[in-house]
Amino acid sequence: MICKRRDRNAEVINFYRVLKNDFAALKREIDAFTEVYSQRLEHASIFCREALDVICKADHEDTFHYVDPPYFQANMGHYGDYTREDFAALLETLSRVKGKFMLSSYPSDVLREYADRHGWCVMKFVMPRSAGGGIKTEVVTLNYTTPTMVRKRKEM
Repeated sequence: MICKRRDRNAEVINFYRVLKNDFAALKREIDAFTEVYSQRLEHASIFCREALDVICKADHEDTFHYVDPPYFQANMGHYGDYTREDFAALLETLSRVKGKFMLSSYPSDVLREYADRHGWCVMKFVMPRSAGGGIKTEVVTLNYTTPTMVRKRKEM
């Protein structure tokens, strides 16, 4: 790939140098990238509206909802207005969807209540924090069973 080439002074060639000296090569890279992602997103819908409204309006049996809301337990300035009640309203909406969903969040008592009540699968991931050191636990919640889960059940 272009960005890994080295020039005479053993410097990694950066974007601006490529742009200045080999625009055609850069343009080919961008076009290839654009084509791949255009194909992947061809049947995707991206909305900029109230999430619960989008979920309700876009839902049907063959819809897949990937939901990554603000984490109400996170101590981050840009998440300040998202509350436990907002998260509970999201869970209530997800409990009524006809399609499949995958929800990313931190573990919480309200999530556990809904998961237990509706038979959702909750997978836990422990990973390093991206800032500040330490570890964090995140969960992915599904209202469906993956083929891997089915195989694992059969193996038990």
